Amino acid sequence: MKLHFIRSSKERSCVLEDLYSYLVERGFEVTEGIPDRTAHDLDLTPRHDLYILKARTELPVSIAGVLHQRGARILNPYPSCVMILNKIVATAMMRHAGIPAPRSWATADPSLLHFVAAAERKPLVIKPFNGIHSQNVMVANSSDELEDWPVTVGPMLVQEFIEGCAQRFKVHCVGEQVFATCKPFSLGGHHEPGRPLEVSDAVRDIAVRCGKLFGLGLYGLDVLIAAGGPVVVDVNPFPGYKGVPGIAKVIGDYIAAYARGRVSLMPGEYPRAED
Repeated sequence: MKLHFIRSSKERSCVLEDLYSYLVERGFEVTEGIPDRTAHDLDLTPRHDLYILKARTELPVSIAGVLHQRGARILNPYPSCVMILNKIVATAMMRHAGIPAPRSWATADPSLLHFVAAAERKPLVIKPFNGIHSQNVMVANSSDELEDWPVTVGPMLVQEFIEGCAQRFKVHCVGEQVFATCKPFSLGGHHEPGRPLEVSDAVRDIAVRCGKLFGLGLYGLDVLIAAGGPVVVDVNPFPGYKGVPGIAKVIGDYIAAYARGRVSLMPGEYPRAED
């Protein structure tokens, strides 16, 4: 069977190198393409048994969308990726489904939320609705700061600041298998691997529910442990899985099962959370 990875222009990670080697050992033909480095004929048709989307930027996701419309099988499914790459939509879906996520607002002008900051009396986290790798995440500490907030380009997701979190948990999911690493809390992207830690039942339940809600098989969560329990502050398709021992084989087995039709994915339906 032919597997084709649609990748970003980032350097190939050790996890990805090990994953490719393992899939080849299992008898798959593995190729990759980096859409950001070439031009594309939009009359393209699927030529591989399964495409694996390992990118979050606009052009690779768009090419995956073209292939999806032409009948290609894609992991994670294209509609699922589109949902979670829009942080406004993903956050609203999680809150509606009762998955713990910060109280949130959407705006093209954060200064319009100065009344929220005044009422909440706590900082607000401001992030691009389609941001990746924690880029351009900022904090407004008061309503006065928001009133003078500079004009932004595009919609922003604004969330209440989760107080008292010294660490950030990176939750790595492969189907219903859940792993976690831990890093010191920061708003920006620290790309070094975290240290592995045991996954609590509460975090595992939240992770599996997120996968079912969005129809994801390879995905990650950013989780903060607040006073009331775990809170999901971000969801990402096919993360880097840094710091998880032996993860390449786990991912490879899942991809093999998906390629052979033993696993299927579809976004789920959850009832509205109780008020």
